[in-house]
Amino acid sequence: MPFHPFVTTSVHKLAPTEVELEIQVSPADFASAQDRAFRKLATRYRLPGFRPGHVPRRIFEQQVGKATIDHQALEDLVPEVYAKAVKEHRLEPVDRPHFDLDRSEADQGVRIKATVAVRPEIALADYRGIPVLGIPTVVTDEDVEHSIDSLRKKAAALEPVDDRPVQLGDHVTMDYTASVDGQPFEGGHAEQQTTEVAPGRLLDGFAEQLVGAVRGESRKVTITFATEHRNPQLAGKQALFDVMIHEIKQAVLPDLDDDFVRQISDHDSVATLRADVRRRLEAVAESRNREAVQKHVLDALLERNDFPLPDVLVNREVHNLVADAKAYMARIDRPWEEYLAAKGVDEAQLQDEYRAEAERRVKTALLLDEIAKQENIDVTTAEIERELDKLARAYDKSRDQMIDILRKSTGFGAIVDTVRQGKTLDFLVSQAEVTDVPAAAPAAEALAT
Repeated sequence: MPFHPFVTTSVHKLAPTEVELEIQVSPADFASAQDRAFRKLATRYRLPGFRPGHVPRRIFEQQVGKATIDHQALEDLVPEVYAKAVKEHRLEPVDRPHFDLDRSEADQGVRIKATVAVRPEIALADYRGIPVLGIPTVVTDEDVEHSIDSLRKKAAALEPVDDRPVQLGDHVTMDYTASVDGQPFEGGHAEQQTTEVAPGRLLDGFAEQLVGAVRGESRKVTITFATEHRNPQLAGKQALFDVMIHEIKQAVLPDLDDDFVRQISDHDSVATLRADVRRRLEAVAESRNREAVQKHVLDALLERNDFPLPDVLVNREVHNLVADAKAYMARIDRPWEEYLAAKGVDEAQLQDEYRAEAERRVKTALLLDEIAKQENIDVTTAEIERELDKLARAYDKSRDQMIDILRKSTGFGAIVDTVRQGKTLDFLVSQAEVTDVPAAAPAAEALAT
């Protein structure tokens, strides 16, 4: 027969996101819980002369101890009455509770105090019709030709140049030795290195200083490392490079014709390649525009709503951000200490630095969850399966492997939350008042709200 203890409960707010539940279990109900506990324990223990489950309670208490029964009774009873109290007072805990049990007065049963962090009360500001500016999806002929030229450059042949100096876009083979304050540094030496002479391919300002050099020439190049350089010993410092040019090659682009198109793609003509490139560029532009609208909807939502955040959620998110940074350094096979040194902080200071972003993420998640409740936005099994497949592809795993990983780590709750929040954000965007700005407007103006 199911056991339904009669309990009296009360709730006291200790802080905006923390409460204390007081739960009183009557002596009769605690005695019933002890009986249930004894019957459960009696089947587990083998005592001489008795079959499992048939030992008298008096004998059991003498040989095993009454405290064992009490412990089992509380272990079974506390979660049950706690869950009942949480439901009764419509609380939404965000962490495990801390229990304090009082049995000092046997005739009073058991008094349980549970302290727990809870979701804040959120009085949602209006979230429909948020005004935002968007950028129309415009892909010009020049955009298409620039992308096709990039494909031609990838397929270009490199031909030696002997009758002219280095120009931007050439490929040079060179030796170099570098120093800072007259001292060599790690990574500051190379021989027979071939690279494209183009801004973005080399250190800032390096390519421009190679222009005009001829084959066999030794040239000095001076650059200044960025202040945020990952090596703090180089950050903001000026470096001198002694460069020797061994060879100059120019890229000879292939003709843009149907033969070339068939070599580099599944298309059979220049026209179909252009159409496909345009379609892809339009998809990228639409995606960027949607991301910009989403960001500004969220920014407006965060600005319109103010409520306290549970410290436990913020601290958990700070921990996640640090863990992500550590995982990134591990993936690129670099020591964690190098990351901290590059930022000029220790781990405690890094946590402080991440706190503002953690608060933003927690507040965003709480708001999206609250709106999902208001709008009855739910998640289907098919949507969870699609998200699982997406995760599996991202981590190069099978779906079964991904399921096993989730079962051993965060569980499926995180996937459900991700899908629900994504659907809620899509809903907010669909309800926003998006005004397209002229395509020629600067990006900064287009994204202003």
